[in-house]
Amino acid sequence: MMGLLQWAAGAILAKSGHNKFNPPQVIVPNGLEMIGLKAKGMNDYTIKYRKSGSNSWSEFTISRNTRSRSGGWEFHW
Repeated sequence: MMGLLQWAAGAILAKSGHNKFNPPQVIVPNGLEMIGLKAKGMNDYTIKYRKSGSNSWSEFTISRNTRSRSGGWEFHW
């Protein structure tokens, strides 16, 4: 039983590491700038962005299945 748990924990860590070191290439719409891209779990990324020259920011989360988002965002895996 312990061997199975160790194997499962190792698999989760390996997948999380793969996600962290293989982020998507992001095409940001005109007038916005991306200020952060952070791995979240095993298949998701959180993108933090703001309007150019602004101090306030917003964020959204994408998964590896996401290819685009309204407003001109594109994600290339």
